[in-house]
Amino acid sequence: MKKRSRFQLVAFFCLGILISLFGSYLAAKTVSSEQIDFNNKKPINERLNHNNLEYQIKTYLDRLEEAGFSGAVLVAQNGEVIFKDGYGLADQNKNIPITPATVFDTGSLSKQFTATAILHLEEQGKLQVTDTLANFFDDVPPDKADITLHQLLTHSSSLPSYVYQNDFTETSRQEAVALAFDAKLKFPPGTKYLYSDTGYGLLAAIIEIVSGQPFQAYLKEHLFNPVGMIHTGFYNDPQWSEITVAHGYNKKKDFGSAATRPGPSWGLLGFGGVLTTIGDLYLWNTALENNLILAEKSTAKLFTPYIKENNEDESYYGYGWAIEKSSEYGKMISHDGATDSQNAIFLKYDDPNKTLVIVLSNRIDGGLFRREIFYGTDTGLILGKNILKDNFSDFPDYAR
Repeated sequence: MKKRSRFQLVAFFCLGILISLFGSYLAAKTVSSEQIDFNNKKPINERLNHNNLEYQIKTYLDRLEEAGFSGAVLVAQNGEVIFKDGYGLADQNKNIPITPATVFDTGSLSKQFTATAILHLEEQGKLQVTDTLANFFDDVPPDKADITLHQLLTHSSSLPSYVYQNDFTETSRQEAVALAFDAKLKFPPGTKYLYSDTGYGLLAAIIEIVSGQPFQAYLKEHLFNPVGMIHTGFYNDPQWSEITVAHGYNKKKDFGSAATRPGPSWGLLGFGGVLTTIGDLYLWNTALENNLILAEKSTAKLFTPYIKENNEDESYYGYGWAIEKSSEYGKMISHDGATDSQNAIFLKYDDPNKTLVIVLSNRIDGGLFRREIFYGTDTGLILGKNILKDNFSDFPDYAR
């Protein structure tokens, strides 16, 4: 294990000062959940006119709702929320509508929090991204001993995508690590890209080992709570008893509320299982952009294009984020996520307006003889491009 930095005492002293300033600074630089008023849908209709972007987005999403879209959408530009609303039902049996305050399962959007936690620990001098698995685990197989945290973060470790029985089977940390260590590598580590939930599961285990805290507790204490993400957590958290958590639907089958699903176990931790709202994700984005969680140098690591995702597209992977450059819409930083019945996408564009699009959805459809429809992902990708082009004539396949 790595020793603590010689600057630790100074760091702790400074940390106390920073924490005291954090709340007032964040309040000055961001819009809180209360200020955004994510439960209130009425003001949008009072502000609409036929010439502004908000009206165009609303008209566009109204049509998508008629075509089957179910979810919550937030759009911000230059750090200000310009649109937020909910569509469809969070619970079809009880006829509960989706609002901007509805909680969704975000799937692989969870990876960005794991990556941020690793860099948070690196800033404390407790680890380095160049450390290998042998720094943290005993009896690492020889073929995996030199795999680095950087390779785990960038999906270049060569570990297979998924080694667990399923997301919800009760699995201990030790069992999950053993499954990863028993897996056969696909290529020499560090030479190629292979998306790996398994790798992010190991990162979560390392966060526990280094911090001495449960993975969920570390994220809540050091990432979620300081930002004000009070509607963010994991499966079976007590907080969901007073909050609307969306049921997931796939081919009209109700998969139930994410709040009551089994887990989270180590068949999911580190790469999935974070439940949140569009409002909390907006606060998270604001904190990252203002370097309120990580120092500027560490934040930059999240969004650095380290490794190409495939040989065709100009898409690269950073730490928990994908970075893509396109002649059509410029630079885009994004990540999507999906479960068996919910899906999400988080899009950050480097356009003059610094456009941000967040879409969370509780509906998936299709499969077998036609392409599976991820209503959140499909909607977010087309909506973002339309906003940048200032032309809302393009629609997802499900609405054409």
